[in-house]
Amino acid sequence: MSLFEQLQNLMIKYHFRPEKKLSQFFCINEALIHFIVSNARLAKGDIVLEIGPGTGFLTRALCEKAAKVGAKVIAVELDNMMFELLTQEFKNEIASGTLTLIHGNFLEQDLQKLGVNKIAALPPYHISSELITKLDLTNGLERVVLVLDKGFIQKILAFEGFTEYVALTVFTNVNAKVEILEDTIEQSSFFPVPNTLSTVLLLDFDIQNNSKEFLLFLKELFRHKNKDLGKSLKQSYQFLAKPLGWKEKEFDSKLAKLALASKKVYLLSPQELLEVFNVLGGKAKTKKGKK
Repeated sequence: MSLFEQLQNLMIKYHFRPEKKLSQFFCINEALIHFIVSNARLAKGDIVLEIGPGTGFLTRALCEKAAKVGAKVIAVELDNMMFELLTQEFKNEIASGTLTLIHGNFLEQDLQKLGVNKIAALPPYHISSELITKLDLTNGLERVVLVLDKGFIQKILAFEGFTEYVALTVFTNVNAKVEILEDTIEQSSFFPVPNTLSTVLLLDFDIQNNSKEFLLFLKELFRHKNKDLGKSLKQSYQFLAKPLGWKEKEFDSKLAKLALASKKVYLLSPQELLEVFNVLGGKAKTKKGKK
């Protein structure tokens, strides 16, 4: 039985229809599901988390792989109906301890307390920015495989100088190797059919600095991204001095010696921006993402 037929049966059994406003586009492409599981590279002792499992097609494939290799699966579902469906359809996996279901908002979960080291998911597209930010700020993650809107992914992959190049681009690329596993997923892979194309993204984490202070620093600079770095820093000083522990005289002295001060913010590479942050004495908290 195809996944589309299984989806139709579940819709009849549990009396629901996909909610587009919740970005409920259910994957009916079995090959895509197995591609995600394969690239998650589950191994013994891993705890892999799924965001918004919905009808559980990816969940089942993850559980089957996890049971074989000695891993565990955590699935976080916000929708009441979907959570009830998952509770009923995965009784055996829950009873065996292979699967833990959490009814709630993924963005509110403490991934470190849950022990999560990998993520494999087809999350709701409308939370993409918040999702990537949360992952970047989390310590202990190793490998993340996500299906996201192709347009959004362009921001994560953008090079310096491009319009799409933003603070989140820098923050993510400083802390992870970003790779496209599959550039274009056709709309027909989902029901209902979305208006956009999708991409399979890999984040292979190797943390250099995922502190909230560094993220704040980047966000403030990119408010003035078209200005020279020196001017952008001066305009951002009043917002950054207290959280970053900057002293005015020391800041002015370091800024005067800053080699990149005359370069436009949006032309600075992620590594250059990290170096600037370190030179200016940001409260860096660098924790490794690898075990």
